Amino acid sequence: MKNAQVVFTQKEKAALLYADFDPHPGPGEIVGENVISLISTGSERGGFTQQFSKNAYSMHTGSSSIGRVMAVGEGVTAFNKDDLFYHNEHHDRYVKLKAEDCLHVPEGAKPEKLIFGRYAAVSMTSIFKMQAKPVDTILVTGQGMVGIMCATVMQCFGFRVLAVDPSAERRDIARQVGIVHVGESLKALEAEAHCAGALMECSGNEQALYDAIPFLRYGAQVFQIGVPWHKTSEWDAHDLLYQVFYGFISIHGGWKWQIPRKSDEFHAHSSYSHIEMAMGLIAQGKITIPECMYELRDPRDCDRVYREITIPRIRPTSMILDWRKYKED
Repeated sequence: MKNAQVVFTQKEKAALLYADFDPHPGPGEIVGENVISLISTGSERGGFTQQFSKNAYSMHTGSSSIGRVMAVGEGVTAFNKDDLFYHNEHHDRYVKLKAEDCLHVPEGAKPEKLIFGRYAAVSMTSIFKMQAKPVDTILVTGQGMVGIMCATVMQCFGFRVLAVDPSAERRDIARQVGIVHVGESLKALEAEAHCAGALMECSGNEQALYDAIPFLRYGAQVFQIGVPWHKTSEWDAHDLLYQVFYGFISIHGGWKWQIPRKSDEFHAHSSYSHIEMAMGLIAQGKITIPECMYELRDPRDCDRVYREITIPRIRPTSMILDWRKYKED
């Protein structure tokens, strides 16, 4: 049995390659066929455009998928044949995984909408670490996939969210998701000085962080959630440190994997529990995923898809590889 796998074969080159696949699950394992897999437009774009050593290629890629169970191994009771499940593995047609590393997909929404639970959960690590409480004003800079999901999750939790992005197209998508206060800048939203308890910086642009500091109250927290892949400004660190020091502001890394991947008796919050929670919010209609947020693409066009996400193109915010299209071949 042959498996189709999306890989980076060199810098800025992706291909669908084939490898042998054993369809028989071992004890505690499930074998599945992916339905869809969502491209991380931040991390995977960075990996696609970065020059790694020659020994690093071919490089397997991927971050989040929803598959359908084909077979279960001995001892697996949580999943049955044809169940849909979520996993964090690669853009492959077939997968073999430990059942404990997979999540049930709730009923009530399409897989291409539920998959965004993975990116709604990205900012939850920071949300549950911050000191601000519901009804506080929170700033969210950047309305790409992660920023939009961050803003809408925080609204669900009862915060007053001020979301900004210089792109009119992204602001329009944010409004369709249901974010109430969306603007080109905080000044355009007529935000008051020192009004916010926290900043969720989701753009990866250091200027966005710098511009937001005057709107943070004393003792506020900044969470750098967006990856700062490239330098985008010329100001020096002294200007930033001066405002941080005299504003009693703390800056935190927003890396999503700071918390345990799975919950236990001492850790109620985990990456998996946050993904599960977010998919539940989508299934219940508390988080809206409009179709303008994503585009379904054939995995056989993976090279073209990755090239497209490197171009300054706003709509849609996300690309999903649709393995159902592949099956039509």
